[in-house]
Amino acid sequence: MTIIAAGVSSCTTTALFNLPAATSDFNRQLGGLPVPRAIQVGFVNNTPYRAIFTYGAYDQYDHDTIPTSFGQLRLEGNTSSAQVAQPCRQTFSVGGSELIRLLNENEDDPNITITDSRALIRGVNFSAAPLGDPLEAEPTEGTAEGLVLLSGVDFTCARADIRDITGTGLLIFTFERDAASPSGFRIDYTFVTP
Repeated sequence: MTIIAAGVSSCTTTALFNLPAATSDFNRQLGGLPVPRAIQVGFVNNTPYRAIFTYGAYDQYDHDTIPTSFGQLRLEGNTSSAQVAQPCRQTFSVGGSELIRLLNENEDDPNITITDSRALIRGVNFSAAPLGDPLEAEPTEGTAEGLVLLSGVDFTCARADIRDITGTGLLIFTFERDAASPSGFRIDYTFVTP
């Protein structure tokens, strides 16, 4: 009873909502194996500076998780990215410490392709250096802390209709200047349901 009581008391409401959140469908063509649903992701840079960052999804309760289909961007100031389909998993991160650690530890895995080693950083760098300058990816103007979101808590992979085979919503990340933030910038997010 003591072990059960300890296990129950260690669960938080956030963890309870995150664990059962739907993240996949079963594909008949693959013999009923789970296939991650897709979620759309977009970025808006409301600052006048280039934002440099890495983003992606992983399953934080799986010790063998690898954040495949992650992305790296250098998003110029006052612009937005195209929407990108990402696998819907338990955790979605923009520059979070765990995402960066997982990528660094698994860089030899054939599923991991780092396209911009200078964007493989914790948080988001903001640079005013011109393109081609050695400091173009450095935080010349400041940084924003990484952001980590949980499925079932901050967003959902559920579809509006169970028969629907299209996307499961849109996560929009917005970069803002913020004098109250420790390094001068912050990341906001909005989840738009399907």
